Amino acid sequence: MSDYLLVVDMQSDYVAAGKAYDNEALTAAVNDKIASYPSDRVIYILNRFFWERKYRKKKFATGLQVVSSRIFEKRRASCFTNPDLKEFLEGNGAKSIEFIGVDGNGCVKASVLAAVKENYQVSVDLSAVGVANQKRFQNTLYKWRSTGVAVEGESS
Repeated sequence: MSDYLLVVDMQSDYVAAGKAYDNEALTAAVNDKIASYPSDRVIYILNRFFWERKYRKKKFATGLQVVSSRIFEKRRASCFTNPDLKEFLEGNGAKSIEFIGVDGNGCVKASVLAAVKENYQVSVDLSAVGVANQKRFQNTLYKWRSTGVAVEGESS
């Protein structure tokens, strides 16, 4: 188990009926992973597009277990573009981070690679990562493994 679990972009913008991830199995796998961590070690990352107003409240995916009030927004692919998240992790002595969420070729990929550059031990549970383009994801997996990311499970 890593020091912190980062749940990336599991929000109604992406995970809902008619969206890219209309998949109850993905939400169930994410919830199982969340349940395996103490609630104070779960961090949620929400994406806010650059054109969206800050006062518009973002909504988590229906059925997602929200066990922590540790919620950080990002406006770019990598969650490490949020200085408050970086400060929180550093201030709490985090050494290792596990990532789950969507999309394996997008924000999860960018956040994982940024965490490696920040010198964290990084792991990804593929059973709780949504991937829209499986063919392209093979390159992502290669990149992760070649940078020392611990990859477990099978992709959703």
